[in-house]
Amino acid sequence: MHAEKIKEYGLKPVAEFWIEENQFRIELTDLETTALKKCVYAFTVEDEIVRVGSSKAPLKKRFGAWRRDVSKALNGEKSATPIEEGHRWRDALHEGCHGIIYARPGTTVHTPLGEISAYLDEECVLLARYKPKLNRSSR
Repeated sequence: MHAEKIKEYGLKPVAEFWIEENQFRIELTDLETTALKKCVYAFTVEDEIVRVGSSKAPLKKRFGAWRRDVSKALNGEKSATPIEEGHRWRDALHEGCHGIIYARPGTTVHTPLGEISAYLDEECVLLARYKPKLNRSSR
């Protein structure tokens, strides 16, 4: 029940995702949060965290890249997502399965240099804590 745990960290559902007709689909459900920058996010399938990431750009832009790149990998095309990872996404999202993406803005830390977002550090902590099976850096 890792998905329950990430809610305690303040991440909330912002999108649903699934595979349909060899396309990786993402439907945004929280337009306000997905417009934010410097966020941390987690893809979950059946309450398991399968991928953790962060985005300096607005989340909706990052999720658009996910749609494009995973769809290409699912179709055997070269992209930022390796073809082998496309196979793992297909395995995780078995027939008719939908996942939920949770996200939140990074925590702002006040320093003598000014305000700094800790979103990259928070991503590292989540990667180390949960070792999601679809993150290349945590396998």
